[in-house]
Parts: sequence; C-alpha cells; structure tokens
Amino acid sequence: MIVFKIVNYEFSVDQKHPNKELIYKLISNITFEGKASGFDGVPSSTWDYVQNNLPQVELTVPLFNMYYDGITIKKADDSKAEFSSDINIYATNKSYFELVPYTWLAGNKQAALNAPNQVVLTESRAKLYFPNVQPTDIIGREINYDDKVFAVSGVVKDLDYPSSFQGVEFIQVQDAQWKEESWSSSSSNNQLFIKLKDPNQLPIIKENLKLKLEEMTKVAWKDYDITGYFEPVNLSELHFHPNINNHTDKKIVYGMIGIGIFLLLLASINYINLSTALIPSRAKEIGIRKTLGQRNGRVTLEFISETFLITGTALLLSWPLSILFEHFFKDYFPGQINDYDYLGTTVIFLLLLILGITILSSLYPTYLSNKVQIIDVLKSNKTGKLSIGSISLRKALIVFQFVIAQLFVIATVVIGFQLKHLMSTDLGFDKQALITLDLPYKGVDGKKDPYSFKKLLLKHPEINSTSLGHFPLSSDHWGNNVEFASDTGIVKVNMPFKMVDDTYMETYGLKLMAGRALTLADTSTGIILNEKAISGLGFKSPQTALGQTVTVSGEQRQITGIVKNFHTKNLHMQLEAAAFLPSINRGSLGRIAIKLNSDPKSWNKAIETIQKEWQIFYPNSEFNYKFYDERIKNLYEQDYRFSNIINLSSIITILISCLGLIGLVTINTAQRTKEIGIRKVLGSTVSGILGLLSKDYIKLIFISIVVATPIAWWAMNKWLENFAFKINLSWWLFIVPAVVTIIIALFTMSLMSIKAAKANPVDSLRDE
Repeated sequence: MIVFKIVNYEFSVDQKHPNKELIYKLISNITFEGKASGFDGVPSSTWDYVQNNLPQVELTVPLFNMYYDGITIKKADDSKAEFSSDINIYATNKSYFELVPYTWLAGNKQAALNAPNQVVLTESRAKLYFPNVQPTDIIGREINYDDKVFAVSGVVKDLDYPSSFQGVEFIQVQDAQWKEESWSSSSSNNQLFIKLKDPNQLPIIKENLKLKLEEMTKVAWKDYDITGYFEPVNLSELHFHPNINNHTDKKIVYGMIGIGIFLLLLASINYINLSTALIPSRAKEIGIRKTLGQRNGRVTLEFISETFLITGTALLLSWPLSILFEHFFKDYFPGQINDYDYLGTTVIFLLLLILGITILSSLYPTYLSNKVQIIDVLKSNKTGKLSIGSISLRKALIVFQFVIAQLFVIATVVIGFQLKHLMSTDLGFDKQALITLDLPYKGVDGKKDPYSFKKLLLKHPEINSTSLGHFPLSSDHWGNNVEFASDTGIVKVNMPFKMVDDTYMETYGLKLMAGRALTLADTSTGIILNEKAISGLGFKSPQTALGQTVTVSGEQRQITGIVKNFHTKNLHMQLEAAAFLPSINRGSLGRIAIKLNSDPKSWNKAIETIQKEWQIFYPNSEFNYKFYDERIKNLYEQDYRFSNIINLSSIITILISCLGLIGLVTINTAQRTKEIGIRKVLGSTVSGILGLLSKDYIKLIFISIVVATPIAWWAMNKWLENFAFKINLSWWLFIVPAVVTIIIALFTMSLMSIKAAKANPVDSLRDE
C-alpha cells in the first residue's frame, strides 16, 4: 500500500492535463569542451522569437520567476499583515490560463492580466492573504510586493491533480523581461512552454530554434567551443526528465515497484510452502470429503476461499499500520502526496492485488490437494507420512526467498559503507566544528553589513574564527573562464568561483601550496586557484604559477596563492578546477561559517552566544544554524533516502524469510515427533537433533548465497558507477552478510527445534 501510494503519485504527475500530448517545455542544452549539460531555463528573448516566427505553435507561454523581499496586505482595520515572498510567483501572459485548465472562482481568464498591476491568486494563496473572505470579495483588493501595488483580478481553484504548473500568484509579464537581445546565456528563472497545433510539426520547430540559436550566438561562442540547441520535452515526461529542477529519478520509482513485488512474492512463497507442507496432515480430511462425494472443484473453491479470507484480513490489518508508517517516516514520501485524493484508484488497486495474491498463492496447494487419492488415505495409518507431489518446488521457493533476502542484506552493507566513505573522505578542507548560517537578504536585516556581524562574533573566546562567502563544498558558486596568455596562445579553463573574505583559508583549513591567503585589498586584483586550475592553464608547478596574471571577465588578476585540490561538489563528481575571489559585496557573501574550538562540551555555550548576537544584530530574522557536515550530508539526500529504503526492505525480507522457516520447521518437527523420540532413546543428543532438523534448510540457504553473490556484485558495481570516489568491493563485503544470514536462519530454526529436541521421548512414543 505504501509503495503503491508513492508510485501512483509519481506516475500521475501531469497525466490528467488536457491535451498534454501537445504541450512542451523548452530545455536549453549546451556542450562545452565536450561536456554536455542542460536545464529548463531559456534566453528570455526566446519567447518573442517563438511567438512571432513559428506559426506551428498555438500558444507561447513564458514563466518568469519573480522574487520580492516581502509581501504586505492591508487588513480591514488598516493594520498590515506581512508575508515572506513565495518562490512560485510568476510573471506570465494570458495564454497561461489557456494552457492550464483552472476553474475560476472569481474573475475570468480573458480579463485577468490585462494590466501590469493585476495579480491572479490560487485559492490556497487567497485564503492565506485574505482568510474568511469570499473569492468574489477579494477582487480589487490590494497587495504590496515590496514597493509595488497590485490589485487582485482573479482567483482560481488549485489544481486537483499533481502538476508541473506549481504557480500560486501570477502577474503580467513586462516587455523588459523578454526583449533582451542576448541568446548566449540562459536563466532557470526564465521558462517557456509551448502548445503545438500539430505534434507532427515538432521537428520543424526544433530545427528553426537550433538555427536561430546558432545565428544569435556564433560571435559570442566562437572562441569558447560551445554549441547548443533547444530540446522540447513533452509535458507527460517532464516529471522524470533529468534536466528539470527537482525531477524524480525514474530508476528509484521502478526500484520501489521491484521491492513491492519482491515483498509480495516472499509472502506468497511462505503461504505456498506452509500450505503444501500441511497437505499431508489434511489428507484424511480431503479423502473423507471425496468419499462423501465432494468433487475436486469444490476442494479448489474451499482452498481459494481460505486464501482470500487470510489475504483480506491481512489487508485490513495493514491499513492502520500504513498510516502509522506514513506518520513516522514522512521523509519517504513526496511533499505534496497528501494534497490529492487517490481513494478510488487505491481501492481498485487493492482489490486487484488481493485477487492476484489469492490466485497466485492458491494454485500449487490446490493442485496438490486435488491429487490426494482416497485409497492412499485409507491405507495410511498416519496421514502425516503421506507423500503428495514433489517437494522440489518448495525447495526452489526457499532458495528464491533467501536469494532476495541476501541481495538486500549485501546491498545494505555495501551502501552503508559507501555512505560512510562519503562522509569520512578527506575533502581537502576541515569541515569539523563548523557552524553555518544563511544571512538575511530581505528587508532591513538584509541591508546590514555582514562584516559587522562577523566582528561581533570574534569578540567571544568560544569562537576561533569566522568566514563569509560560498561554502567550499556546495552548489554555491559563480562560473566563468580564467584565461592565461601562454607562449602558444590563450588558454581558457572554465571553473566555479567561490566568493570569499580574508579569513576563508584559516576557517576552512585549506592548504596553501604556494603564495598567501587573500586580503580585502585583493578585491579587484587577486585570485587563488587550486592545483587542477593551474594544471589546466598549463603551469607545471604551483611556484611557476604564483604571481602570474590571468584574465577573469575582462579584468587582469594576479595569482596570489595556490591551494591543494579540494572537493567543490559531492563525491559523485570528479575533482575540478576552482578559484577563489575576495569580495566585500554583501550580495555575494550571503553565508557565514563559524569555527568553534575542538572541545564539543563548549559548543552549546558557543551556539547560545551566537544566537544572542544574531538576535541583537538581526532582530527580524529567524536563527537557524546547521553544522557544516549536516549540509554536506544533505548533498547526498537521494543516496540516504535510497539507503533507508534498502535497509527497511532488508529487514522485512529477512523477517518474512525467517517466518517461513519457522513455519516449515514447526510442521516438519510435528510430522517427525515419533522419529525424534526414537532417536533420543537410541542416544541422539540435542545438537544432533538440531542438525537433523536444520541441515536440509541450511543447504538451501548456502545455495541461495552462491546464487545471490554474483548478482549482488554486479548490481553494486552498477550502483557505485554513479560515484567518482567509491569503495572497493572486497570479498568480506559479501562474506559478512552471508555469515549473518546463516546465523539468523540458524537462530530462527533453533527456536522451534530445541523444544522438540528436549522433549521427553516417552511422551511421543506412547502417543498412538
């Protein structure tokens, strides 16, 4: 149920949108120095070109992300309510409401965005701004976005299905936002949707866009070995497209489907094995029924009815458990999953599921029960000895169960060690005992000088040092080329730029190979490069690069220092060239790192001190700190989420497999009670009896380990290919899970076998 809820949500995004086969979003694809990249932003001038030059396009819909410091609403009593700016405020045109099928609660799509000072709200946003006010009464009410006043011209109902159209407030797009002439740069804030008249015209549109991009960028890109094109992606594919921000990885969704199927198969295997093991003991019952005239069809129906009843009961018991799981493990679920109603789909799925499980689990036990012969039952004094059918299938099912369980256990171990490796690898800087804060960038607090806050903190002995600027390992950076005029010509290397202050090297413990750290006097003249950067520029050593002049954005800068290579991105990526530029600009120094002393016992006091200074210096902003290693861990959020899913699946598969073993050993023990008694009378020990009852199952588990190991080795190798820095798959990573699995299986079987092995043989032998 849990897996279905997640998978159903992921695969339903945009699928209910009318005419989705005609709607496309433009993706910008760039190839630079042989490396391809893409994202869902376009040059702002693309809209004007498409609208006026491509008649094959029915609707051209721009979406420009708008950002404001604050939003103010005037209440009925003349007081003001303030709200933080939402990221889903878009400037667009009236075509947007032709493209997206909103239900209008107030206003209409023809007149909604006729003027530049109008705004359309979704119902949820309208309720936030104007609680307890009817949509029709909101029309004309004013909203202040910073110093701009907008009047509400429409209210639309929130979409009742998951969609890529996530806007909550819409204003009219302005000419200045789309009449820029530059085609050589794109922004993720500028997005463009198109609706085609005929999907067969798509190749013509793609070709025209490519030719236009080449025409407009041939001068700007000719010296940089850059090529590009626009890729129209259909709306139904957007949610899983890798170049879309916050996309979902389809492989993980398919992996969850696989996990759900495996869990159902394991449970069904248990039921099949236990049912077939019980058939000999039920043979007399079945034989008597047949003697009294019951036909095979009736026996089959009764077996299916029993299975359906058990499956239905399991479904009823699982419902509250799934609700509890969702409550305690919210991170496993997409954020908006509970905003939509899936009751009808879920009910249909569950009905089909229990019918499918019932049929799957009943087929083989029913087949065996119909093979019971009346004469065999009448000849047999103890039906528990009756042999019905081959048990090879039961053994194969046990092997299959433990192959799956072993795969999950090995995956748990390998993934766990790889994640540990990610957090323990030397990143080229010191991440320990670092408190990080995002500095305010809105309102009065956002205008304050961060250097002043830094000086306040340094007065306290609990704080060793502080630094402003981009974190070394993060997505924070600016990107540009560094150029060096060598003897053979101009060498260009594109790299991320970290904007920093004068204490950056000290705070992060970055190691200088040559030269000195940056000072504020170097703001317009200095630059620090790492080893990869100077190697790319053609320098043979840090010493030969030191003092050389390079060009950055048309400015001459002197290399004042060279640092050892450090990781600028997560360990999925290779080490890359990087640069540090000093800055005193408040806008580029939006984060601060605070180095605490090495004694963790003093950290609580230090954090309290930082919070007090924050509340004094930034009284209008919330204090939210994170240790830097927490931020680094967040870079691997998808990996940790995948790890949690695998860990949970591993526990469940082992549990289900062991439950199956318990049932089979229990039945086996019951059927061999007299044999065990005779063996004890003849001198067998408890350990001997345990071996007798367990050896066949242990052999099967060994076989499952042999089968699972090469499969796991291949699967883990494929998974580790996603990491540039990874562990080696040593033999013990497979032996340890195998030993653990065997120990768990032995312990499980021992629980049921010891009681039988210790029983008084007199009790079993005198019972006829």
